[in-house]
Amino acid sequence: MSGTRFFLLRVLYDLIALIPFIVLAAALYAVPPFQRGYFEDDQSLKYPFYDSTVSSIYLYTLAPILAILIIVTTELVRAHNYGFSLKYKNVYLIGFCIYKFLYILAFGYAVTACFVHVGKIVAGELRPHFFDVCQPAVLTKTRYGYVTNYTCSGSNQARIDDMRLSFPSGHSAYSMYPAMFIAIYLFYRMPDISIGSALQAFIQVGGITAAFYVGLTRITDNKHHPHDVLVGFIIGAAVAVFAVRYATDIHEFREVEEEDVNGS
Repeated sequence: MSGTRFFLLRVLYDLIALIPFIVLAAALYAVPPFQRGYFEDDQSLKYPFYDSTVSSIYLYTLAPILAILIIVTTELVRAHNYGFSLKYKNVYLIGFCIYKFLYILAFGYAVTACFVHVGKIVAGELRPHFFDVCQPAVLTKTRYGYVTNYTCSGSNQARIDDMRLSFPSGHSAYSMYPAMFIAIYLFYRMPDISIGSALQAFIQVGGITAAFYVGLTRITDNKHHPHDVLVGFIIGAAVAVFAVRYATDIHEFREVEEEDVNGS
């Protein structure tokens, strides 16, 4: 089988595996969350509404772009460091490595989205700014002050629709996933060059620190409770560890490269 045909078949198989997760993640957006009640004296739900310090658009575009740039640059530097010539076999190997890691990055994003939205739908946890956004009008309440039958008199319907999606924190998961993915990826793939160790540490620590900052802003912006952010971090980190460590055959890539260089 030619290299081109093998690559095209691999792309086809990968898409077949990825599409169900993308469809599931997209479908989950349309599922209404569990209608959770609240206690009238719950102080954790009486914080004011603030705009996000880190917007969703900013997070969902910048983080993947940076991850893609790091992967492509690292693989090209590895090829140069190994002394690969521009023979078809070498170009194919480099291209396949780049494709494989980018595919796993995308696959992990889809899996992370599924975990996050399943949690939001099932839990239906109210955000800390619930009272400010909803301005609930109580219809009936239980003996202990727990309200399940109420309507929202707030004027911003988009915020009302979003107020039940506190757990887990999507921002925390979507920031920690690429940060941890790149940290583990660089541990295995950063070339042995003079500034490699320092640069690797800078990117790894910087990425995880940035993800930690994003999560903390979700608390200070009254978007999430602390445990929402913690679980979001865990989801993102766990998916990244599985994706890079177990789904990419990362050791196999290194062995193939070394065999190719030694045999050239």
